[in-house]
Amino acid sequence: MNNILKYLLIFCLTISFFSCNFNHKTDPDHKLTEASPWTHLDFKDQTKDFNFAIVSDNSGGRRPGVFEDAIQKLNKLKPEFVISVGDLIDTKDFKLDSTKFDDKLIKERWLEFNNITKQLKVPFFYVAGNNDLRNSKMEAHWIKQFGSTYYHFKHKTALFIVLNSEDKPGSEYGEISEHQMNWLKTTLKENASASWTFIFLHRPMWLYENNKDWKKIEELTKNRALTVFAGHHHTYSKATANGHNYYGLATTGGASTLEFEKGQFDHISWVSVSDSIPQISNILLNGIWGDNPSSIEKK
Repeated sequence: MNNILKYLLIFCLTISFFSCNFNHKTDPDHKLTEASPWTHLDFKDQTKDFNFAIVSDNSGGRRPGVFEDAIQKLNKLKPEFVISVGDLIDTKDFKLDSTKFDDKLIKERWLEFNNITKQLKVPFFYVAGNNDLRNSKMEAHWIKQFGSTYYHFKHKTALFIVLNSEDKPGSEYGEISEHQMNWLKTTLKENASASWTFIFLHRPMWLYENNKDWKKIEELTKNRALTVFAGHHHTYSKATANGHNYYGLATTGGASTLEFEKGQFDHISWVSVSDSIPQISNILLNGIWGDNPSSIEKK
């Protein structure tokens, strides 16, 4: 009996020894080696970083369903907010003469558009385009709904400025009134400590040679960390001046030949701000799908 107990004790000690060695070699803390199945564990501080999305023109020959599709896809992507670059309602068929203007029709177009943006689960920021402010009556409708045609807000350490390039409705190349220019000057001064400044307007005024209003804006912003977004031409473009990037966006449902090689396509611009510096990516709208295979087949 004593021999049996002795052998049993030796067996248990042997099992215990090998068990300890086995566990030690596969320690998840990798005490014996620095190897690990990941690149690093330096997770970004999400309290400082953020993402937002930009949608472009939805007029000039609106293609029904495209902007609506963009809103639903943005709900899947979950940016912190969405901002536009104007031409939100289609008024290509409207008469410019405000004395013959159909108030009922303006209200109907805005009701239709606002019912779409209400479906977005994050804030949506409106920017006025020439199709939104074709004359003084449309300008009055805008102000009644939204209060102002230009404004600013801050998000974390970044400054967002929305300009009204249609300060004189019907202007061919866009216009910034003296009052708006003074407001801009004051706003920039009061937010001098902003880590980055984003400007949104409808017309890419930098493309119009010798545009005096844009020259003034360039002078006011020359010493800032700045990125500018506009729409209007329904064609994607990028320009650089004073070390600043200026983007002209294509469409999110507006009139387009959809010729990709010519810069015409439906898209959203995705802006990732990390360490206060923006990184811009453009996502084709028909490249965003849900998890249902049938949604891919429709593209």
